[in-house]
Amino acid sequence: MLKKIINPLVVSAVALLPLMSACSSDSKSETKNASQTAKKEVAVAKVGHDYNVQPKKVAEGIWCMFGALDAPTKDNGGFMSNSCYIQTKDSWVLWDAGATFKFAEQAYAAMNKIVPNLPVSTVIYSHEHDDHWLGGGYYKKKFGAKLIGTNLIAKHFKPGHEAETRMYRILTPEEVEGTKIIAPDVSYEDGKDLEIGGLKMKYISLGQAHSEDDFLLYIPSRKTVLAADVIMNGRITSNRDGSVLGQIKAIDTVKNLKWDICVPGHGLITDKTATDESTLYFKLMKERIVAALDDDVEATEINEVVTLPEFKDKAMYDMLNSNNVSAAYTELEMAD
Repeated sequence: MLKKIINPLVVSAVALLPLMSACSSDSKSETKNASQTAKKEVAVAKVGHDYNVQPKKVAEGIWCMFGALDAPTKDNGGFMSNSCYIQTKDSWVLWDAGATFKFAEQAYAAMNKIVPNLPVSTVIYSHEHDDHWLGGGYYKKKFGAKLIGTNLIAKHFKPGHEAETRMYRILTPEEVEGTKIIAPDVSYEDGKDLEIGGLKMKYISLGQAHSEDDFLLYIPSRKTVLAADVIMNGRITSNRDGSVLGQIKAIDTVKNLKWDICVPGHGLITDKTATDESTLYFKLMKERIVAALDDDVEATEINEVVTLPEFKDKAMYDMLNSNNVSAAYTELEMAD
């Protein structure tokens, strides 16, 4: 009788073994998946920010990375200015290095998929604003690249004082990890005709325009001008360190060069219309402020009189336009 009772229980237990095994397998699978997810999260944290760099070929042998039409934020990781790789016969020349070491590292990784194992020999900076050059330390560390740029970088930014830069103030510690202040090796105050890897380029001084000391890079054989922040489109410029008269002169310099492609410092338009927005913005600003001065408009009233509504739908208008107008008013009043 006992045998008859026990046997069904044994049978039931045996029948449950596959189910128990499946549950154990599911548990192991879940543990494995959780472990893989954790590893991925750690990997992302180690990277700091996925810049999703997507180089775009703009001319023969020239690829550019186009940043967000925004101020530097934690969301964009400081990637809000444009930088370009220029291919020579034996190396890359880089125009502006971006805002962080991590951005530069990811940018080179993206370019290495396009042209494998080509080193960066030279990095050339357009001006001293840190979103354009703080990434240069990556190229110095990896390749020993020669850094060329305005001497104002060395004057205004001191190694070891990274915390004073915009990027360190705005971004997370993970995003700025490895980012260092490294002064240019060479400065050419009056510009310079360059030949690197057989490619002839003109590093042209523009003086005070967008910043206190601006430059552009012109590559005649490829009919391309890399204009940096003296040209912007899709967003309003910041003229906090610049000059409305200097901007107009710099834009004329760009337009007088022979080119098919013009890469702005911020913005996505690179064709023959690339300069249109900057041309109109500073033309209207100057004309309307001069008229306001003739009408004895006071500095406290200028932002009510000169609003430049043609640009109200452009990115960063609300943040920057009134300051630009006020600065231009002061400049033009003094020049009158």
